[in-house]
Amino acid sequence: MPPAGQFIEIDHARIRYVDEGSGPAVLLLHGASSNAEDMRMALGAHLTEFRAIYVDRPGLGWSERPDIDWTPAREAALMAQLMERLEIENPVVVGHSWGGAITMRLAIDHGDQLRGAVLIGAPLHSGVGEAAWYNRVSRWFAIGPVITRLVIPLVGPRRIHAGLAETFSPEPIPDGYADAVQVMRVFRGDIFKANAEDMAQVNTHLANQEAHYPDVNLPLIFLAGGADRVVFTHRHSAPVSASMENAELIVREDCGHMLHHGSPEIVVDAVRRLHSAGDN
Repeated sequence: MPPAGQFIEIDHARIRYVDEGSGPAVLLLHGASSNAEDMRMALGAHLTEFRAIYVDRPGLGWSERPDIDWTPAREAALMAQLMERLEIENPVVVGHSWGGAITMRLAIDHGDQLRGAVLIGAPLHSGVGEAAWYNRVSRWFAIGPVITRLVIPLVGPRRIHAGLAETFSPEPIPDGYADAVQVMRVFRGDIFKANAEDMAQVNTHLANQEAHYPDVNLPLIFLAGGADRVVFTHRHSAPVSASMENAELIVREDCGHMLHHGSPEIVVDAVRRLHSAGDN
């Protein structure tokens, strides 16, 4: 059962979201292998002055994915439809990790609908290396279903604590995180397959959008952890922010990939500044 929220049908797919509070709008997009509860656990208690909309990205959490070839552009288009349907006006979009890459695509294609964007530990340049073997083989004909429905549910849970520790490093895993986010859901066949499709094509997806970054005029704030060993700041946030006219980079040296958990106040301050700048 989903922990909270509502469902809306877009492009013949049910999308789960949690809509909390009132005030200027903030749309929050989680990263790979996760769901909206990650962002909600980290930031829910800190965004009380805003209308915060947490979304399970299509195919992950409790959301469905339309049965078509999936790309960041298609996901950004779906998010634009969601904003229209839910009357989310001029939001600041906060995207973590792969959700940050989707946020950038949203800024490229639908920037006129946004107030600004905050990208946390986002992968932005192609050439990040070959996808993990389990993501690649999950897409193979005949072999793929065996991997996603038999092997992963058996092997994956044994690696979950080590995987979380690596993602949060150098900070500890928050108490109750695995239960609050229901991390074991990522090993469901349909969810694992959707996530693997994204990650197996990560270089292609990023190559298709990185040339458009300098054309984005939307105010952007890049947040990165100096100790991030999942998405390297010097490879992604630093050079991309430097190439954009209306962008700012903030690096928290003692944080890793999950900066929104370790330093939520930095995220909220970025959201507040982008909304205030738009009012001037």
